[in-house]
Amino acid sequence: MAVRKKLVLIQFSRALVPLMVMLFHAAESMKAYFDYDISIFTYLPISGGVNYFFALSGFMMYYIYRESFDKPGQAKSFLLNRFIRIYPLYWILTCVFLLILFSFPGQFWEVDINIEAVLTSFLLLPNSSEAEPLLLVAWSLVHTVFFYIVFSLFFLVKRNISVPILAAWALLSVAFYQGYIGIDHYLIRFFFNLYNIIFLAGILCAYAVTHFKWNIKWSAAFVMIGLLGFPFTWINYLYHFVNLDFDLGTGLASVFIILGLASIDLQKEVRIPAFFHYLGNAAFSIYLSHNLILDVSIDLYSRLSIYNAAGGLITTVLVMALMTAAGCAVHSFVEEPLIAALKKRVFKKKTIVQKKLEEKEAGVHLS
Repeated sequence: MAVRKKLVLIQFSRALVPLMVMLFHAAESMKAYFDYDISIFTYLPISGGVNYFFALSGFMMYYIYRESFDKPGQAKSFLLNRFIRIYPLYWILTCVFLLILFSFPGQFWEVDINIEAVLTSFLLLPNSSEAEPLLLVAWSLVHTVFFYIVFSLFFLVKRNISVPILAAWALLSVAFYQGYIGIDHYLIRFFFNLYNIIFLAGILCAYAVTHFKWNIKWSAAFVMIGLLGFPFTWINYLYHFVNLDFDLGTGLASVFIILGLASIDLQKEVRIPAFFHYLGNAAFSIYLSHNLILDVSIDLYSRLSIYNAAGGLITTVLVMALMTAAGCAVHSFVEEPLIAALKKRVFKKKTIVQKKLEEKEAGVHLS
């Protein structure tokens, strides 16, 4: 099946998901600082938006790199690209966090810093205390880096070997999730968890839309099911209509949305405003930086009595606008030039395959 290079609707979804994550964190902070409820997000453990990114990562990696499978030489290029996309910007923002932390001790965050936490945080590795990275939102990157390493099997070994390995990994993850295997160790919990299944489901979505022709009505129905799946999971968490795990519910909803949007993308020419395309590209910067901006700004707003003067709704809008603007600034003035400079230095002579992969990545910015 011939496929388009640009997945416009997928790009549009990337623009919206960080906004959902920011709204959840803003709701959490508004409740903590001002006892102000802005939405149902105030009472949820997480928004579930990160699960969308997990599924989307699996989808985009398969979609972009599927023609390079079984080519061991491509593994190095793949991992270098992923390293350049994630670590440099993450390290910079972590250093900014530490600078603020040490400059204003105890004012914005109470953090227990030790050598293990710092090392595993900078390397994005799991740790025995299962402490989150210093930059809290980076907990998802620990899993994402692991996904990338596992995904490199597609390049290093033949498909008749890599596919059974991934299938066994999926089955073991399901077994641990269902409690059939009860080994209690932090590495086991990390290697075999529900996020793996969501990631692999994203890969299956990419396989499905690139190998089969989809009815446009069914594609639209999948999107609708997925969109309804998120609020259903949120409400169900509060009222317990059915026995549904929160991550599983939002993960399934994410898979339906991706499957529907991608299959529509591959069948129809769709246009979105340039602003949303830009926000999709800036999604990683917005996601990584927004908590830094939120925690500092919300504390300053409380000290300056902005909430008392403007009210809860306007304060929330101001916080959301500030987080979005700051994330966009990080993308335009830090992330983009940094990645361009590093790629120019690392990939001095681009192969034809490398150029084609970059063209595909330009369609949907994969972070």
